[in-house]
Amino acid sequence: VPAERLAPLLCAGIIGYRALLRCDLPPGGRLGIYGFGASAHLTAQAAIAQGAVVHAVTRSAASRALALELGAASAGDIPPEPLDSAILFAPVGTLVPPALEALDRGGTLAIAGIHLTDVPVLDYERHLFQERTLRSVTANTRADGRAYLELALAHPPRVTTTLYPFEEADRALTDLANDQVSGAAVLVMS
Repeated sequence: VPAERLAPLLCAGIIGYRALLRCDLPPGGRLGIYGFGASAHLTAQAAIAQGAVVHAVTRSAASRALALELGAASAGDIPPEPLDSAILFAPVGTLVPPALEALDRGGTLAIAGIHLTDVPVLDYERHLFQERTLRSVTANTRADGRAYLELALAHPPRVTTTLYPFEEADRALTDLANDQVSGAAVLVMS
């Protein structure tokens, strides 16, 4: 397997897998994924392989199309049904209240970003009541890596990448910031 297809598994895949664990998705559950980039496109496939119904929430038309190609039940601005669990990959704190509100009773939202803009004030009754849980995802473990790679061997994901020469790393970062990357951005050494 070419390195550019494996690299996303070792970073984005493992991070997404950890987020999937932290959101407490029940077997056959309904998962909302907010933002649909590198980790999200791999996490969606892992969740679907485990029997979940996945709803992608993203503003990008290309990401919506990718989500549907990978087996998401829907891709749009809001999930069409109450969610058992959700993962916020987008670094946008203003998405926390609507993601919590989209959860069914007892649902869990895991925030899987390294960076997140400020979260607005939450309304207890609308966002947290009925035993909704809000969790962060800070790091992953070797056990997470092993478990994810075993899952990836059993259910090989379709890895979608946008390749950049190493010398254009600054362009890759700009494209990521401007939501212009489909799947994972991968730097290739010349």
